[in-house]
Amino acid sequence: MLRRKTALVVSVLATVTACGTRPAIDRQMPRPIVRMSLNDGSVSAFLNLPQFSVENVSIGDSEKRLVALQAGSIDLADAVADVTYLAFNGRLPGRSGPIEKIRGIALLSRTTVHLLVGPTTDANHGFRGMRVVLGDPTGGNTALGERLINSIGVATSEIEGEFLPNALAVERLLKGEVDALVLTGRAPQEPVARALRGGARLLDINGPELGNLRVHYPLLRRTLIPRGTYPGQDVALHTVGVDVLLVCRAELDSELVYQVTRAYFEHLPESIRRRTDPLRAPATVIPLHAGAARYYREREISR
Repeated sequence: MLRRKTALVVSVLATVTACGTRPAIDRQMPRPIVRMSLNDGSVSAFLNLPQFSVENVSIGDSEKRLVALQAGSIDLADAVADVTYLAFNGRLPGRSGPIEKIRGIALLSRTTVHLLVGPTTDANHGFRGMRVVLGDPTGGNTALGERLINSIGVATSEIEGEFLPNALAVERLLKGEVDALVLTGRAPQEPVARALRGGARLLDINGPELGNLRVHYPLLRRTLIPRGTYPGQDVALHTVGVDVLLVCRAELDSELVYQVTRAYFEHLPESIRRRTDPLRAPATVIPLHAGAARYYREREISR
């Protein structure tokens, strides 16, 4: 009888221990491949994790990434919240139906709109007739630059608009080959700092154009660029910003999404994780994937 009781105790202890311990990673098993399209530099950090093998897929702006998720050609992407919300609810201009096969993993950070004019540009009389870089073709929201100019009361047909990579756009701005530039990214942005060192100016966005802009993008937020963020910036500047989300295919394996979410918050370098407020992270504008929701539940229980 004593031997049977001892065996029972050992069995219970083993079960309790197994329930309270995360399974070790079997490095002999083939790692699942995760196809990612990210702008914020996180891909390189994911490459070194043992849980999965990462394939970096270069795609255009947020809308193109969401379409790729819907089609199943990628697994994860980052996308701006306004485009994601409109896409999920079938309100994207030019699209007949919703992009509903997407789910949220985390709210990552806020990206900031920078409106720059060249050293010799006089913006006091508006932007009509100017040569304007409306954004980076691989940025989060390529339509935002055009909408911003339109909200000031200038039609797209009244400017010479184009899209250029940020570094090239700044180079052309400083050479006087373009007059103005819309650059979106988490402040501070090195291309913006380079432009300001070269004599460009960063404009305040704080007039009636904000109301016009939010008609199209209701999730835009009033944002301040604090004084001293950039060279020679002696006062805080008003602008707009929008949250960036980590999103995935709705059908993606729940355990895999759980591991990706856990890896982001527990295994990626601090330089990447500190961009994200852990308390706000679950507040995505579309439903959370079940794997991500499981991670957040476990995190709350363990506190």
